[in-house]
Amino acid sequence: MKKLVVAGLLVLLAACAGVPVSTDYSQDFDFSNVSSYAWLLPAKHSNPEVDNDLVRARVVDAVDAQFTAKGLSQVSDASKASVLVSYQLGQEDKIAIDNFGSWYTHFGYYPCYRCGYRPGYGYFGHSHFYDDDIWVRNYKESTLMIDVIDPKSKKLLWRGMTKRIIPSLKTPEERRLYVLETVSAILAEFPPGSAVAH
Repeated sequence: MKKLVVAGLLVLLAACAGVPVSTDYSQDFDFSNVSSYAWLLPAKHSNPEVDNDLVRARVVDAVDAQFTAKGLSQVSDASKASVLVSYQLGQEDKIAIDNFGSWYTHFGYYPCYRCGYRPGYGYFGHSHFYDDDIWVRNYKESTLMIDVIDPKSKKLLWRGMTKRIIPSLKTPEERRLYVLETVSAILAEFPPGSAVAH
């Protein structure tokens, strides 16, 4: 069982390495003294598809797990916490346009053998060999920001963020693992300077 857990963690770490993360933080704050945290949960997103009770529970559980692994203790009294933690979720519809060039461009000549056909595509007519192939794809991009906040001044101390194309997630377990992977990648950068170079 222990070997399975270790193998699972190695797979998760490998996946996290491919998640693009950007961070920003206060250079005046001593992050080495952070030992505890309390939640400052944001208002729910206006779009329930983006943020609902199930999503919120997955994000909170993933953050708790990562902070616990880093040795931070969660406290219920925000005034006794070293820092506060919050998050923001976003989702945006995107369009990608890919231009693959024409049949002529790819091969450098006009293929007259069975000119009306393209292998695997069927009949398009002669003129199509000179047309560009433009594919339009619609997809959704998710944004997750995790904020670490000063409990006294309520000023932002650290922010980690990633934007990812949302894959097809069919089961609750797939959604949980997607959130865990995303949160793990972001918090690998906390505190500043803690990320292990790959």
